Amino acid sequence: TSSITTAFSSGCQKLIPARSKEQALCEKTRYADAILTGEQGGLKIAGFDLGNSPLEYTPQNVEGRTIVMTTSNGTRAVLGTAEAGASPVFLCSFLNLTAVARACAQASLREHSSPKGVAIVCSGEHGQFSLEDFACAGALVSAIQSHGDFTLDSSARAASSLYEAFGRDALRVLRESPHGQDLIRLGFSRDLEHCAQVGAFDVVPRYSDGSVT
Repeated sequence: TSSITTAFSSGCQKLIPARSKEQALCEKTRYADAILTGEQGGLKIAGFDLGNSPLEYTPQNVEGRTIVMTTSNGTRAVLGTAEAGASPVFLCSFLNLTAVARACAQASLREHSSPKGVAIVCSGEHGQFSLEDFACAGALVSAIQSHGDFTLDSSARAASSLYEAFGRDALRVLRESPHGQDLIRLGFSRDLEHCAQVGAFDVVPRYSDGSVT
């Protein structure tokens, strides 16, 4: 979601999430001029235009373009959340957390006599718990609370407590998480510094009808 946030802040027009390399290649046949992006095991897929480093999603690479993306966890989570009936589906990272919190609060309160529930879905890591996702969820919980009187369930409270335990330091979270340490070993330490800029981008990617806009 950090790469997707960065892509839209760089002027990406539309993004098509895919569950797998094969589905991404199939979607590419429908969008001939699209950029094909994604990763497996943290590394760019052979033959794809870009990987999953947000630093690759510059205006020079993505402005005005359609992107077809597949990742190990994030794109599957987006598709699964929509299939489970959630609407609207916003994509959040530390980078656009402030804007997404505002959008969640507005969507919750709009046209409802009582607030509509907000579910925060963590992508995880290959179906397992992800420290940085859960901490980001906790940061989002706190940000949403600043917009209204929301009742938190146990998992939301736990996520918020985890982020507080890290001193609300997103870079520390990313560096100390197992996945963050894997990225450092792969040479992507600059990605962590980029992704830790809480609220840096005022964009709210939204998934609907097969694409993110």
